[in-house]
Amino acid sequence: MHGVCGRELCDLFPVREVNGMTADIISLAHGSGGREMVDLITSYHLPFRGKWENYDNDAATLDIGNGQLLVFTTDSFIVTPLFFPGGDIGHIAMCGTINDLAVLGAQPIGLSLALVIEEGFSTKQLDTILASIKKISRQTKIPVVTGDTKVMEKGTLDKIMINTSGVGLVKKTEVLTKKVNKGDKVILSGGLGEHAVALLSKRFDYETSIKSDSQPIIEEVQRVKKLIKMAKDPTRGGIAATMNEMCQRQNIGMLLDEESIPVKPGVRKVTELLGINLYELACEGRFLCIASNQNAHKVERVLKSYNKDASIIGEVTTGNSVIIQSVLGKRILPVPSGRIVPRIC
Repeated sequence: MHGVCGRELCDLFPVREVNGMTADIISLAHGSGGREMVDLITSYHLPFRGKWENYDNDAATLDIGNGQLLVFTTDSFIVTPLFFPGGDIGHIAMCGTINDLAVLGAQPIGLSLALVIEEGFSTKQLDTILASIKKISRQTKIPVVTGDTKVMEKGTLDKIMINTSGVGLVKKTEVLTKKVNKGDKVILSGGLGEHAVALLSKRFDYETSIKSDSQPIIEEVQRVKKLIKMAKDPTRGGIAATMNEMCQRQNIGMLLDEESIPVKPGVRKVTELLGINLYELACEGRFLCIASNQNAHKVERVLKSYNKDASIIGEVTTGNSVIIQSVLGKRILPVPSGRIVPRIC
């Protein structure tokens, strides 16, 4: 409870500054994928990482010898609503963890599945969610090999929460954490915002033909991973969060051509209607990647064979900001801040 804190707990979880204000509680902004979430995570320093590396990425890696890395990731999913055009919470739980392994270049070899269910939850809805999980597992040939189930008293949880963890393997020479250079090209594997718009259409009860982009991206990444240097899937915080993170990690800048960024008219219409930032919307079946100028067009052609909207959208520059070039001039695309669009992944 607020105001009830033993000395030891206060030492472990001190009051800290968030956006210039003293904060001693967690807000929804801390889970939205923007600046506040980054500040929260980085303010705690876990004392022991062992021999694991890349733990500040989508997944951590461990050298297991013979030129191989073990790749490990975990994610929790709380979604409102649970069912939406093109998917459900089970579908994105599987895709989200598979994709976090994929963007490091790994081939997933097994997943775990943990369910926390509210008392009174519909078994029919649970059957539908588990059917989605089974479908993705069979489609990708990635088994669910262990898990856990808990049930909480009615009123202590909003229906259901799912945690999925995954392990995969990648050759050390193919892990997608390579150094990028000025002039390298930025490529997006498909249209923006489709997952968020599909989900929001159910939340706000409006008509749209847009379906969630939720899907495994493992096949596409495996096809291009020898041609690209790094990759990341733009989930919470959208490409605004993802691109700024890539820039900070590699100490680079990016210049994007707004006309080249693929967006379906239905997505753009809804973002304008709701007054939300397109570039901050989560995707669940897209990835950004960086390739040399020499390889970029080949990568684009391969990705277009999976999604016709795949496109080269910009290039690497100096500095550490993401700049968007439009017909009106240039503007900075900042790290998202505040309550973006919560509970969509």
